[in-house]
Amino acid sequence: MKYKIIHILIFAFFIIPHNGFSQKKSDLLKKQEQALLRKIENTKLLIRQTKNSEKLTMTELGIINRQISYREKLIRNYNFQLTRLDANITSINRQINALENTEKVLKEEYKKMLIYAFKNRDPNYKFLYIISASTFTEAFHRMKYIQHYADYRAKQVERIQKTQQELIYKKKELDNENHKKQNLIVTKKDEKSSYLNDKISQTETLNALKEDEQTLIDKLKEDNTKRREISKAIRSAIEKELKKTSNKKESRFSLTPEGVAISKKFSANKGQLNWPVERGEITGSYGKHQHHLVSTATIDNNGIDITTIKNSSVRSVFNGKVTSVLIIPGAGKVVMISHGEYRTIYANLQEVIVKKGEMVFEKQTIGKLLEKDNGISESHFEIWKISSSAMNTVNPSIWLKK
Repeated sequence: MKYKIIHILIFAFFIIPHNGFSQKKSDLLKKQEQALLRKIENTKLLIRQTKNSEKLTMTELGIINRQISYREKLIRNYNFQLTRLDANITSINRQINALENTEKVLKEEYKKMLIYAFKNRDPNYKFLYIISASTFTEAFHRMKYIQHYADYRAKQVERIQKTQQELIYKKKELDNENHKKQNLIVTKKDEKSSYLNDKISQTETLNALKEDEQTLIDKLKEDNTKRREISKAIRSAIEKELKKTSNKKESRFSLTPEGVAISKKFSANKGQLNWPVERGEITGSYGKHQHHLVSTATIDNNGIDITTIKNSSVRSVFNGKVTSVLIIPGAGKVVMISHGEYRTIYANLQEVIVKKGEMVFEKQTIGKLLEKDNGISESHFEIWKISSSAMNTVNPSIWLKK
């Protein structure tokens, strides 16, 4: 009988999940869920702002696309959470079954103990059992056996009580997991409904934009022209800066020891740089690529475009020195900040509150964005890398925090 109890207890131990690992996974899924919900709230706010404008733009479609992407990820997150809840519920049910079997065995054994105790309830029995021993050692062992038996009975009662308490706890835990599962099913259903509504809005916006394709083409040409003007002005400003420090007719780039140290720090923060705005969505990607609506149009972007709420503040992504403050028609004011061999560019500003030569720190406000005609603002952000032989842009998306 003892071996049977041990077997059941071992079985109960091994089916209990690794709570620490399981909890970490659950916490991670919850963090991802909260992050996605914050992003969706941000896109909803931007969509509301664009709805206030009668002018339909590609930016609105870009934001809707981002929101759909976040909702898809959120639904996948809910599916993962439901899978984990199902696994927990299955595990808890197994534990409850094991505890119920253990309780049954413990009670059965205790019942036999009581019957045995009842049959031998005469106090003289214990005395006679001890003195009937043939040796003193045997008598001593018989006395110890009687004591251990009494202790074992008491511990058996304790084991039964603990098993019953554990059963009560596990049944409450099961109820809680089932309740969480039902709530999550409802939440997922609501999210799926919102996702389908977004898909309808996406189709309507897409069709409306395609109806006026010529306006779309003209806007793309205008944006490309603006980006070229920014690139030309930035390149010119860097060349002037290098000529001033070279004392030669031709610009030549060489870093001081301090510049080398700053470059290393900046480079070491690749993928961890702060965003130039506090909140926003990337609606214009880096590089040369075909437009997703107009097959004949090509976008050439030296940086990224981040859509945010109107008149948002723009901040430095890293410690550095302001080397240029420019005014470019169509792109507003532009600030360039030096970080050793790197330059960060902030365009589409209506107001600048830093000066050329000023040292700035990460997250320090450097200006405010222009408001677009659709009721929102768009931050244009670039990163340039300078060497002794060339000046090239890099993809800011892989430098910013995810």
